[in-house]
Amino acid sequence: MPKKVFYGENALNDASQHISAFGKKALIVTDPIMVKLGNVKKVTDILENNSTEFVVFDEVTGEPTDKMVEAGVQVWENNNCDFLIAIGGGSPIDTMKAIGVIVTGGGSINDYLGKVITTPTPPMVAIPTTSGTGSEATQFTIITNTEKDIKMLLKGAVLIPELAIVDPIFTFTAPPSVTAATGLDALCHATEAYTSRKAQPMTDTFALSAIKKIFQYLPVAFNEPDNATARTQLSIASLEAGIAFNNASVTIIHGMSRPIGALFHVPHGISNAMLM
Repeated sequence: MPKKVFYGENALNDASQHISAFGKKALIVTDPIMVKLGNVKKVTDILENNSTEFVVFDEVTGEPTDKMVEAGVQVWENNNCDFLIAIGGGSPIDTMKAIGVIVTGGGSINDYLGKVITTPTPPMVAIPTTSGTGSEATQFTIITNTEKDIKMLLKGAVLIPELAIVDPIFTFTAPPSVTAATGLDALCHATEAYTSRKAQPMTDTFALSAIKKIFQYLPVAFNEPDNATARTQLSIASLEAGIAFNNASVTIIHGMSRPIGALFHVPHGISNAMLM
């Protein structure tokens, strides 16, 4: 699990001192929509109030690729950053993790396929804006190798963020289609963790809790995007599912989903839903 989790409304404010303690200058990894919606400003305001410098890298324009990682590493190096913050869905969080690997381990992110990553990354803060990937709680990142057109599953305990801020306020900006796709991704995480051969009593507890919440609240959040109870419960479910599969692994759905996503560019949550 992440070393520290702040959860619930005002989680961002509650975590502000912890964020600024990680370093002097943050590289914020995000996408253009998060900037447009004002989600990035919520974080930069906190940093400014604590006299912490930052630079924004908002070029995560889809599911993450090696090219996006290279561009982010360049911004890190050009600006002398010393810690990382990701704001967004799984794509910015996964991109942040990969940038963290390269700025300390060197080389190309493509070099790490098939290896367990052990080089410590800079401190990483994950702020999810969807209830689905659970990437804020996992030791995995999925990056596309653009030359070979494959989605690489990269892993290592060093990829688990130091700090996860799970504030449901950020998920209110997710449109119904994203709410559905990411919610089904979380459902796959939970059900696959529960049926995995590596499941154990602790992961079963998290997985079953997530499944119950998703069945009850995903239709509500889809039909009523401003329903605070539904958004809150789904953000808990996503975190629970992430913890479950981080410790129990996923199964055949995710194993088949990655090549479908790489070859046909189907969004990850939709690919999972089709296979399920």
